[in-house]
Amino acid sequence: MQFRQHQREAHIRTARLLGLFALLLAGLSITVNLLLALLYKLLMPFSVGFPGLFFETNTGLILLFVLGGCLVESQRLRDGGGPRVAHWLGGREVRNPDDATERRLLNVVDEMALASGQPVPRVYVLPREDAINAFVAGWGPEDLVLCVTRGALERLTRAELQGLVAHEFGHIKEDDLPLSMRVLSLVWGLSLVHGYGQTLMAPDDKGHVGPLAWLVGLVFSITGWLGWMAGRMLQAAVSRQREFLADASAIQFTRARDGLGNVLRKLWHDQQILAGRMRHPAAGMVSYLLLHEPGAATCLSSHPRLSERIRRVCGTVLPPLPAPLVHIDTVEPRHSADSLPPALAAAAPLSPQAQAQQARQEQQAAAREALSRLHGRVGPTEHRLITLALMMNIHNESERALWQRMAGTVHDAQRILDDVVMLPANRRVPEFERQTALIAREPIEQRRALVESARDLLRADGRVSPRERLWWLALRHRVSERQNRQAYMRPTTGQGQELHHLGPSELSCVVPLTTYLARFIPVEESAEGWAAPSLAWFKGVMGRCGKPVDTQPGPPPDADALVHALAGVQELSWMLRPLLLKAWVEEAVNHSAHGVLSDQTADALRLAAGLIDAPLPPMLEAHYPKPDAKA
Repeated sequence: MQFRQHQREAHIRTARLLGLFALLLAGLSITVNLLLALLYKLLMPFSVGFPGLFFETNTGLILLFVLGGCLVESQRLRDGGGPRVAHWLGGREVRNPDDATERRLLNVVDEMALASGQPVPRVYVLPREDAINAFVAGWGPEDLVLCVTRGALERLTRAELQGLVAHEFGHIKEDDLPLSMRVLSLVWGLSLVHGYGQTLMAPDDKGHVGPLAWLVGLVFSITGWLGWMAGRMLQAAVSRQREFLADASAIQFTRARDGLGNVLRKLWHDQQILAGRMRHPAAGMVSYLLLHEPGAATCLSSHPRLSERIRRVCGTVLPPLPAPLVHIDTVEPRHSADSLPPALAAAAPLSPQAQAQQARQEQQAAAREALSRLHGRVGPTEHRLITLALMMNIHNESERALWQRMAGTVHDAQRILDDVVMLPANRRVPEFERQTALIAREPIEQRRALVESARDLLRADGRVSPRERLWWLALRHRVSERQNRQAYMRPTTGQGQELHHLGPSELSCVVPLTTYLARFIPVEESAEGWAAPSLAWFKGVMGRCGKPVDTQPGPPPDADALVHALAGVQELSWMLRPLLLKAWVEEAVNHSAHGVLSDQTADALRLAAGLIDAPLPPMLEAHYPKPDAKA
């Protein structure tokens, strides 16, 4: 995604949010006017009509409170950013702590920032919150904060704390924070009166509440309840899919699903047994920022049900998990140079962990430079050479030699090849899609020549591997004319809406294509020639398609059978193809080590998604960086 396109998408999301806010504000004004009119008639039953400017005054006061509150809070958030939200909820910044749990938290934050390639935020602890929770806030890297409750520090193991922090870094990666900050300012305006009442009714640090303050707070809370309800509706209207994306990103960053899975199970236990609520009166206003919102999921929830999130993360719905206090046996040292005096930091030798971090940062910087150079190539011949280099096996001498001959006298051809080699594994398919999107605009003769050149390149060593055939099919599909592809598609009427409704003719195409893709699930050959994960994955997919669980895969399809099967799957309805892709991806996650897709598996499934023109599921999309993200 180009920068301007990303900017347009952000503007669209903001415009939708403001439009929804305007609708809620109009509904709130109408509702309050109706209730006040009813109250006036009850108190003055014999009056005729209403006093002059009755409705105008009510509407003006509502707009004054709501819009004034939004503007004031928006300006405060603009000035204070993430630290403003952290201090608002009673947060305390953690810098160079002596406490073992806080030192462990800082180390985990550094590790997840490195794993995700995101900036390191300022870290805050909410010392008065016993519930397990966390959130990130801020407009950008300069004011980014991560807040963790004391309950999370004391009741989560290190692996679980990694999962919790990685989930929050998932929100940073998905660029959720600017929209979250705008939601917060709008909800503050809608909930201003109710929130003020809740603050008056809340006990102080000693647990005391003044009777008069409590009574006044009760009046304000009742008066502002409608605005609070409108604010919760605004939060609930924001897509819940962002939580699934953040969960998937957390698994990618930690390379394990047990950490986040156990965090969600402990949250579920807190909700069912201990209510799991945060104590601060403003916690309801920031529920959109939290890992889960207080209370059970309802129609006003801005988050999906914990049971559904656990099922997606763990592959099945595991029961709630108690969260006792965790005893830390060893105190972790802080290896960050920031914790040393400047004179010692320059002279101190790097630890193995710091050396590995430095090496990874250098590798990421080199990959960013390589990607930038590839994006700077604007010639059609350069686009074709980059595409061929992405498709071929870099370590195959025959293919490399043929690529060099195809490059001929192109200026800086070796630099192009070196830049492609330097790309991380999860950058190759996205860059392939970007290059082929540019090539698709070229004349048909040049596109046909590229497909033929790719065919010759991939069989330069006398054989075509399953991976190479899949890439070649993806190339042919992406650079062909869409109207020509659709000309051979039969009508999709009469098909069901679920995978188990597939008929024999559809299954005759789904089964061989699934058999072919099973080659890309993590392989460890068995006596029968099939890998146990591949076989389990195939049976899982077939079970979702209504086939018996003991269904055995047939022989892998040859080239002609594969093309025929792919054509049949392409003719499935627009509803069934995403369901089939989702089944492939979810079963692959369930049968991958630690629930993390390998690069080979993810690439094969992403290419297959393009071949059947189906959108990427969140679990697969999270494996890859955002199109405009840095390497």
